[in-house]
Amino acid sequence: MTAIIVSGHGQLSTGLLDAFQMIFGKDEKIVAIPFLKGEGIPQLQEKFQQQLEQFPPEEEVLFMVDVFGGTPYNSATQLVFDKKNMDIVTGVNLPVLLEAGALKEALSISELTGALKTINQESFKVFSEQIKVIQEQETEEDDLL
Repeated sequence: MTAIIVSGHGQLSTGLLDAFQMIFGKDEKIVAIPFLKGEGIPQLQEKFQQQLEQFPPEEEVLFMVDVFGGTPYNSATQLVFDKKNMDIVTGVNLPVLLEAGALKEALSISELTGALKTINQESFKVFSEQIKVIQEQETEEDDLL
């Protein structure tokens, strides 16, 4: 089982967790840690460290953050470096968080990150491209008649 720490700039993480809980309910192994205005890496690392202390030391922990290279990412990298039971994914959004919540008990952390990478790519859609695909399918069906 993998515990999940969601973090991002402002209240992004708390909003994502709130939306997650509306769908799945409360999950003690998924927590939000916001990066607030006026904080820096030391303050955010301290919040991360306090949360990590709430999990058993051997527990797998996945940090899901908003932006690659941002303060939440940089704060987590220093805690995750050289730890085989921890990892970080960027670009957190609600579809990916929902999948992580659904899969975290069935997959190892390495399997989970692989699955989330695929899900993130599949969940990103452009409306105009989707309409074009539908229109092309309709045209092909009309040609068959």
